[in-house]
Amino acid sequence: MEALDLIAGLGWDPEIRGFMAVFAGVVVLMGSVWLLLALNTGTRLGTLVAVTGFFGWMVIMALVWWIYGIGWAGSAPTWQLREINVGDLDEAALEQATTLPDASEMPSAFNLVLDSADPVAQAEFGLVTRDTLTPDQIEGLSAEEIEALVADELARNRATTLSELAAVSPGVIAGAEASGRLNFGGWTLLSTAAAGEAQASAVAMLLESPDLTFTAQEDFKLLDAYTVGGKRGLPDDPNRLDRIWTQIRTALTITHPTRYGIVQVQEVIDQPLVPGQPPPRPVLDESKPVISVIMVRDLGDLRLKPALVTLGSLCIFAALCLFLHERDKLAWRQREAGARVDA
Repeated sequence: MEALDLIAGLGWDPEIRGFMAVFAGVVVLMGSVWLLLALNTGTRLGTLVAVTGFFGWMVIMALVWWIYGIGWAGSAPTWQLREINVGDLDEAALEQATTLPDASEMPSAFNLVLDSADPVAQAEFGLVTRDTLTPDQIEGLSAEEIEALVADELARNRATTLSELAAVSPGVIAGAEASGRLNFGGWTLLSTAAAGEAQASAVAMLLESPDLTFTAQEDFKLLDAYTVGGKRGLPDDPNRLDRIWTQIRTALTITHPTRYGIVQVQEVIDQPLVPGQPPPRPVLDESKPVISVIMVRDLGDLRLKPALVTLGSLCIFAALCLFLHERDKLAWRQREAGARVDA
């Protein structure tokens, strides 16, 4: 019945039409090559040469798949759930997670911006006053509306996360770490730009968890993301030699150290939507605990299938070439024997 259901689900376009196009291409291209070889060298030898050429082409194609991770590829790297910790990382089953300090023990991103001299960070996440607003922002607004805008912008900046700050001004984070104001306990802070995949995976895990009551991503706010382990990457502000050495070191590191990631979220206050108005800015519910999604990096097997196809095709190609070579040597010996008899 399953086979009948599968056949019934096939349509002319694109399934049957696509199959017929590929089938016709194989018959015309490969068939024409085989026909020429068979007519010129004989059916048996022509078939052997055609099959040898086919597997030689397979080696080249699969090698390209192997290098670029395309074609008939395996599973791509993903983040896998290790555990979901609610409130206290000291109780986490993963030992490395217990070294990550609590968010309340670290200075906020807003305070780091205020204490820094970074103009980009100040402009993006610093203090907001009426004087810092642009003319386009206050055009057509009353005094009360301007004050409300200032309060809203200031509240947004106060809610800035360290990951958001790292995406805009990584130097502020690096300076705070160098001075000792920030200590992530061996973990590396990920910017929002670098944590996109990890955050997306964490959101999906939270929504699928039967132990939590989240029904939509709007129920919580993404805070900071961290990672530890894995192969060493580039240093800060790398030069050409750093990049070359990193490539060499990565290639020579045969094993893959386990890499872990943590994405932290916190529940937000439920705010009703006003018709005709944009969604309100999420406000953290400080009475709710910080939830840490602890994940482990699964490297997958993206290049395993292309590698197996390459090696398998290479073995068959080599065997067929050896067979053709032995056939040629036999033909040479027979010619030499015939020449001696004639002589």
